[in-house]
Amino acid sequence: MKNPFACKFQYSLGSIFCGLVFSVGVLLVICNGCGKEEKVAEKSEEFKEIIQPAPESLVAKAAGESKQTVSGQTEVGKTPQSAQPAVVKPVTAQDLYNKGLECFNQGQLAEAVELFNKATDMDNTMAEAFKKKASAYSKLGMTNEAIASFKKVVELNPNDAEARLALGTFYVKKHKDDDALLVFEKYVSLYPNTNNASVYYNLGCLYDRKGLADKAIEAYKRALKLNPNYFDAYYNLGVVYNRIGLYNDAVTTCEKLLELNPGNANAHFLLGDTYGKLGKSKEAQEEYDIYKKLIFVK
Repeated sequence: MKNPFACKFQYSLGSIFCGLVFSVGVLLVICNGCGKEEKVAEKSEEFKEIIQPAPESLVAKAAGESKQTVSGQTEVGKTPQSAQPAVVKPVTAQDLYNKGLECFNQGQLAEAVELFNKATDMDNTMAEAFKKKASAYSKLGMTNEAIASFKKVVELNPNDAEARLALGTFYVKKHKDDDALLVFEKYVSLYPNTNNASVYYNLGCLYDRKGLADKAIEAYKRALKLNPNYFDAYYNLGVVYNRIGLYNDAVTTCEKLLELNPGNANAHFLLGDTYGKLGKSKEAQEEYDIYKKLIFVK
């Protein structure tokens, strides 16, 4: 007969043994797993185009901001420099003269005078500005102002023949005979070979007004030499001859004038007066009759 305790004991030992075997197996599996090394990847995986490229506008903006940031950095120990203001070119006398000349050429005389005045105020040696200002004054009928400006031109540039001649002419218009005479005499001394007959004609008029008959005759002759068709010079020369009693010379001069200009009524009257002083009444009356006809026709 078997021992019941022994059976239970055997059964228990078997169970224990099985349990031990299972536990050992689990431990082996665990130990083998812990001792295994993972294989290291030899090469990194290349990135694919997972991130889409940014739009060009954003790239440009980012580049600009980056550049601005870099350029805006201040070196240690240096003070940031502020932006320099734009340089404004100062207005010169020449600039004002040029603008005045534009106005003058466009007929804007008052504006031209104002600009020329500013130019000469800035540079009182600017002869050309004074000269143009004088011309503008002349066109505006401002004779005194024109004279003052032409005087300044002659002072700055004594060799300016045109300005000197204009100054003398304005003096004549203002009946400033002494001043005019000085200007014209200076003119012919500076330019003895001038071909301007009116200079000598004006000198003849001035000498005649002052009672200097001989100088007046000489001046008129010089004018006629330069311009043989100068009717006024012929007439004035005949008047001087008549006044000082050189009647034959007066007749010759009047006849020469009437050859060039038969319709000159004043020449016929002067010739008639001269014939009368010579006692030639018939010839004198004929000239007076022609004078009357010409005056009536006019």
